[in-house]
Amino acid sequence: MTLILISLITAAMLSWGIIRIMCPIAIKVGLVDNPDKLRKLHQTAIPLVGGISIFLAILVVVPLIWMLEVWANGLFQTCDTFLSSLSPWELPTVSIGHFRRIDLFELGGLVLASSLLLAVGVADDWLGIRGRHKLIGQIAAITILILFGYQFKSVQFAGINIQFGVFAGILIYGWMLAAINSVNLLDGADGIATTIGIIMSLALGAMMVVQGKGVDSLVMFAIAGSLLAFLSFNFPPAKVYLGDAGSMLIGFLLAAMAVRSTFKQNSLYAFMAPVTLLTIPFIDTAAAIIRRRMTGRSIFAVDRGHLHHELLKQGYSPVASIVWVALFCTITAVGGVIALIQKQAEIALIAIALVFVMMAGAKLFGWAELKLVSRKSYSLVRSLLPSQNTAKMKSQIKEATYHVQGDRDWQAWWELLRDYASKNDFLDLTMDLNAPWLHESFHAKMKGTSTVRESNYIWTSSVPLVYEDRIFGKVDFSCSKDSASHHDIIHEILEITKSIEFSMRDDSATQYPTHPENEDASADQTPSPGRPLLSDLDDSGINATNESSAS
Repeated sequence: MTLILISLITAAMLSWGIIRIMCPIAIKVGLVDNPDKLRKLHQTAIPLVGGISIFLAILVVVPLIWMLEVWANGLFQTCDTFLSSLSPWELPTVSIGHFRRIDLFELGGLVLASSLLLAVGVADDWLGIRGRHKLIGQIAAITILILFGYQFKSVQFAGINIQFGVFAGILIYGWMLAAINSVNLLDGADGIATTIGIIMSLALGAMMVVQGKGVDSLVMFAIAGSLLAFLSFNFPPAKVYLGDAGSMLIGFLLAAMAVRSTFKQNSLYAFMAPVTLLTIPFIDTAAAIIRRRMTGRSIFAVDRGHLHHELLKQGYSPVASIVWVALFCTITAVGGVIALIQKQAEIALIAIALVFVMMAGAKLFGWAELKLVSRKSYSLVRSLLPSQNTAKMKSQIKEATYHVQGDRDWQAWWELLRDYASKNDFLDLTMDLNAPWLHESFHAKMKGTSTVRESNYIWTSSVPLVYEDRIFGKVDFSCSKDSASHHDIIHEILEITKSIEFSMRDDSATQYPTHPENEDASADQTPSPGRPLLSDLDDSGINATNESSAS
């Protein structure tokens, strides 16, 4: 117990001092996070030295405490005995013992791989590198770990020993990449990723203490101590950021130590325990993938739909958001530790399910994504079932709308576009809006009844939606050659999108379109044969539609 406390306290003190030294240097050389108009909404440039300070603190503390324990083992045992006498409970004792070659070999590989990943993260924070180059760096770091023995090749489940064989390497890469990038994605609000890292490292350290793994517990509590010191700078309002270097490093170290200490035990409970610790980052990442893919966006698209963004949007303060995230992480952490102690994987699964039900049931997070999945599943099942009204179903216009985030009435604008599209026999229409700085996200699509699909008979167009020099959405559509003049259609779609852009100017006085059935026809309109026209923009910038046809 004494060893754990000294490791934690020493790492915290060292990390705090390194941060104080590194901050002015980072500002001088430009290793800072500058605000932008899209998602970085802080007011001033903030140093990105969290990753460097955490790494250096761990790199110094672990060998220092290791050597100190070997040199003064008797003193540590005396302190453990004294602390146990003061506590009503039996405190765990941790002993590192003499240096083992396997520990030196594997931890040396961890230092080498972490150094590479840290360099990639610093390069991204400082200079900015492409996502593919960052991914290559992550894969290279994981490859180093595998070469240094970080592998697991089987798991025991229901009395059956499942051998992974050639898939063992794929599982390692998948596990490590998921951990690195899921923690990285959660680093979008002050203190969130740091808090998650502290809870996960403490829980994983507790697992290692229970298993009697002194060296591994030393590493984990050194990580926890360095993160605790960093939290004093990263707590809202943050004065220092982790940066990609820090957030990737946290996920990397936790995932690597889980492989080294628990996955190798060849049992399902030992496999599920660390997975449970990463439940919150994994759920957040899965929700982001679902949200983006099911609304037709790239999974790398920027949005503000992560857990911490949703909590802030619902009115929780930055500190209250951290408390909620800490509560969820603590539940999964306790579940993972108990699962390992009791050797029952079911406890870990219950903890995961409990957190998911709490978040989705209270509509704190995941509710929009859950609706997306349910609607998509319903449509898929319905399309597979036989129907007596097949002809009728084929003649119906297929439409789906998803208000993923926010409270603006985008549905009114969509209905205006949809009505115009259906009257002009559009083949399909998509309206996609993503305004992260306003916490707004809306996606709608419509597929017409026409069966024309030959490329020579189809024309398509895409109209961007722009506000304050930022593209916050687009309207995509396609028509057949039998539609009205493509010049007129594009012109009138532009009029509608102009109205949408105009409505963004004043958040407190947003106006919405009038539907055609509620608008009187203008006396001076001269409609084209067989095609509805849009009225001119009025002074408020709102478009109205008018149905008419030539006699």
